[in-house]
Amino acid sequence: VGPKGNVYAVEFSHRPGRDLLNVAKGRTNVIPIIEDARHPLKYRMLVGMVDCVFADVAQPDQARIVALNSHYFLKNGGHSVISIKASCIDSTAAPEAVFRREVSKLQSENFKPLEQLTLEPYERDHCVLISQYRPTKKKKSSE
Repeated sequence: VGPKGNVYAVEFSHRPGRDLLNVAKGRTNVIPIIEDARHPLKYRMLVGMVDCVFADVAQPDQARIVALNSHYFLKNGGHSVISIKASCIDSTAAPEAVFRREVSKLQSENFKPLEQLTLEPYERDHCVLISQYRPTKKKKSSE
């Protein structure tokens, strides 16, 4: 984000929230928000439009949480970076099937997948998905 960019960090859990507050003391461009990311209306007055949404929430409804926050805060053409832990979404399905379903959910919310990377061998059954939100239509060049 550079020295002039801001990071809006949403954390709901008590201990990680306390850690976030301590990090934010030393980094003035980190704005800590101790709130549930499932309810972006509770912090809508603190957050402006952003260029990127990063999510590592490990919740079964992670795609919904990302889409909901993106609808409120992510600029058209902005990007999302999502860490998906397959077992947190569906521990009975193959990880590849879970990843495909999550991509499909995001596509239905106007995200265009750009890149998907597995985190093997560092993390088992995890992937990172990079997407563009409401991508701008390319104009046809007239000759």
